[in-house]
Amino acid sequence: MTVAQDPSEDEARAELDAHLARRNGKGVGRTAADFALTRLHLLDVSITRYVEQRTQEIRHEPGDVDLADRPVYDVLRDHELGPDERPVDEPLELVRRGTVHPRSCDCENGRRQCPDCNGMTYRTCEPAQPCPVCEGVSPCSQYLKHGGLPGAPPRPPKARRKAANIEERVSCDACHTPDSACPGCRGWGRARCERCQARGRIPCKPCKATGTVTCETCRGHGRTTSWTAGRIVWERRTEEVTHPDPWPRRVANGLGAGDWRTDRLGAGDPLPEDLSDDHRAVLAPHLRKLKDEQDRTVVIKRLTVVRATPRGSGNRDYYLFRGCSKELEVLARISDEGRDKAVAAAVAAVVLLILVLLLFK
Repeated sequence: MTVAQDPSEDEARAELDAHLARRNGKGVGRTAADFALTRLHLLDVSITRYVEQRTQEIRHEPGDVDLADRPVYDVLRDHELGPDERPVDEPLELVRRGTVHPRSCDCENGRRQCPDCNGMTYRTCEPAQPCPVCEGVSPCSQYLKHGGLPGAPPRPPKARRKAANIEERVSCDACHTPDSACPGCRGWGRARCERCQARGRIPCKPCKATGTVTCETCRGHGRTTSWTAGRIVWERRTEEVTHPDPWPRRVANGLGAGDWRTDRLGAGDPLPEDLSDDHRAVLAPHLRKLKDEQDRTVVIKRLTVVRATPRGSGNRDYYLFRGCSKELEVLARISDEGRDKAVAAAVAAVVLLILVLLLFK
């Protein structure tokens, strides 16, 4: 079936004659009469469906949740949407009647005992660490009297830097023997822990030494709200449909500039009256309603391309279609015969080159 924008045969031949005259010169070479014209009725259809999904679940949220602006339902599958409710861009959230229950959290006013320190506000630490110089192996050379003097320091000394000479010794703090002790620990064998400064404890970081942390259940509110939440969403599903006949691949990139006839249909709208029986048969299997389909948008685009092929021998085909300016566009492409000739010529050139190389080797 011919549609309003289809170029007539006389119009197509006149435009092809004008193109050939500009290319070859008037009265030179082929004319439109030397070409056979065939029509390609291209079809490009996009079908966007909106398929409904309904789900419900029990929700728990911290604090007091304001649900006053959400629609209320009794049975989710029976809930009717309002005329302005189209849950396409974002879901429609609902509340089941009689299921909203505010509750007090079982924590202590939004706080729970810190699991890292068990509420002690600190974590235990070893007050002394092995000496960084002697590593606790040889703190003092006087093994028999080492540590026997009263009044020894109550805690290990602060760690000293490693001695420049590993053999250097100093007076021992425990036995007071000159030149007998490690310079790092002065005979102790251990040095004061730098983290706790020999106190045996360090502040708990997760709770900031308070012994409690924010309750994860109520997030510090001390209360929670639970309800049965319903959700309705229209999932967007898009399907592309094209004519089963192949498009002219050689000019496919240029067809975007064509004056495609576009029809936009909603659910229940009839197909365009001037749509061909062939195109109707292509579309029919794709227009069946899906389960839970609520709405659809069908965009039908059509373009007629006239292909001019030379009668007899010829190296070029021409494709004519109406452009966005409503004028006919002409695209020249190499024909199958021209491509075969180009391939044959390339093969012949390669063979000739090989023969020349063999002769002068």
